[in-house]
Amino acid sequence: MGILDRLFGGRFTQPPPDEPSLSDAAIMRELYPYKAGLKAFTQNLLARIPEKEHARLVRRVMRCYSQGADPASALTEALLDTDKGQSLEQFVLLAVDWKGFDSFEYLAPYLTKAAGILELYIYEQADGLTVAQLLVGFDDWLTRFGKRYVHLNTGGDEYVGFIADADCVDHMIAMARDAGIEARLETF
Repeated sequence: MGILDRLFGGRFTQPPPDEPSLSDAAIMRELYPYKAGLKAFTQNLLARIPEKEHARLVRRVMRCYSQGADPASALTEALLDTDKGQSLEQFVLLAVDWKGFDSFEYLAPYLTKAAGILELYIYEQADGLTVAQLLVGFDDWLTRFGKRYVHLNTGGDEYVGFIADADCVDHMIAMARDAGIEARLETF
C-alpha cells in the first residue's frame, strides 16, 4: 500500500466510462460510412480500363474521401483532375458545365470510345438548346447501342455522368446510393 493511498484513503484512477469502448476499426467505420460502397462503385465504374490505371484511380478516389471529402466530391475531384485524373484514352466520367457545349463536343467522342462505341455522336446546336436537353438526346442516342447515360448529383452546377450498359443501370444506381452518391437517368 502506497503512502498517498494511506493518506487520502482511496483510489486515484478515473472510474471506467459508462459508454463501451470502441475499437479503431469501429471509429473509422463511423467516420467514413461510405468507404466500402464508394470503393465498390468506383471499381465497377472503372472496370473497362487497364488494371494498373484502374488501381491508381481507385486509390486516388479513396485518398480524397479519407481526407474529408464527401463521396461525390471525392469521385469527381480524383477522376476529373486534369493532371492526375483519368486520361482521355480511358475516359469514364464526364463533367460538363451548365453552358459547356464546346467541352461536351470535345469530350463526348472520348467517352463513347471508352465505352466501346465507335460511331460519333453528332448534334446540332439550336437556339434555346440547353446542356440538359443535349444530354437527354445523347442518352437517347446511346440506347441504340444498349447503353445509357447515368447522371450523378455532385451538388454543383455542372452535369456529371457516365455511360453504363442498359441492363446494368439499376445496379449502378444502387451501388452509387450505397456509396452515398445520388444517381439517376434524368438530369439534376
